[in-house]
Amino acid sequence: MNFKLIFTIMFSVFLIGGVNAIFCVTAEISDITPSSIGIGEEFTVGIQIENCGTETPANIYFELLNPPTDITIKEPLILEIPELNYGNSERFLTYHMRTNNDALPGTHVIKTRLSYGDVVRDYNITFDVIGDGAELSIASLKTNPILPREGETVELTLRIENTGDGTAKSVEVFVDHPFQGLKQSFIGALDADEDGPAVLTFIVDDDGEFEFPITVSYYDDFGKDEIKTNVNLNVLKKEYNIGAIIFTILIIAIFAWGIYYFRKTKKAKDRTIHQLLQGENFDSELKETPKKPLKKSLRKFSETKTEREKKERRREEFKREILEKYKK
Repeated sequence: MNFKLIFTIMFSVFLIGGVNAIFCVTAEISDITPSSIGIGEEFTVGIQIENCGTETPANIYFELLNPPTDITIKEPLILEIPELNYGNSERFLTYHMRTNNDALPGTHVIKTRLSYGDVVRDYNITFDVIGDGAELSIASLKTNPILPREGETVELTLRIENTGDGTAKSVEVFVDHPFQGLKQSFIGALDADEDGPAVLTFIVDDDGEFEFPITVSYYDDFGKDEIKTNVNLNVLKKEYNIGAIIFTILIIAIFAWGIYYFRKTKKAKDRTIHQLLQGENFDSELKETPKKPLKKSLRKFSETKTEREKKERRREEFKREILEKYKK
């Protein structure tokens, strides 16, 4: 419900100087319209000045001393009172006032002074300003994932709700968790019956059950306020996929063996080709029969040029065949 500005007017009279039985003037509140008022609204205060003596006092003044800064007063702070020509004569003063939009609820005091002749009387006008208050609460809280595991990134969402009658300004949420990440979220203003989210992300670098405090601070017509609560978060141990680890190891082993086999085969082919180019294998292939008698071997020197060319061609053709075979 809306709270209004309630005036409880109290006069504390302090007499400075002597009171003359013949010259007497008093002041009192005669009217407040309306009787209650909200912040940012206008109101009037009536003051009744009365001659309580038998003589006519001179130089009568009524003054407002150092009024609160969150109250605006349209009339001059010092007013001269017309002469009170006879006993029980009265004068009425009306002050048009207004509470500022940033007026703070609480007790306000306007000091006043009534003076006439050599007499000075001080009064205190005391009234209470009651504005609209906000009331915040945590409507819901959730984490994503719901059951986080060690090493995962968690998104914590708190929904803050204003169930009061006033506006909550500068709403801020502070989560004092022990992890690396965001701890503070600014929501802004929340009107009555309005809610807003505060989202914080952090990395849970340890497993176990954690309890950490949450503070929600805000401003309303009564000034700064805050609510505090605690939150529990369960973090599971990090899950290891043994099957995936074994499969990965096997893939790496097969890949390494393939590289080793490829290199070994290539080296064997290169060595064979090199030997063929040197003519080592070809000579061994030609040695199909045992050594012949000296007489027959001497015949080789008498071979014709044509036979030697045929053997050379045969040698070259054999090399090409072998090279083509190992290069495939």
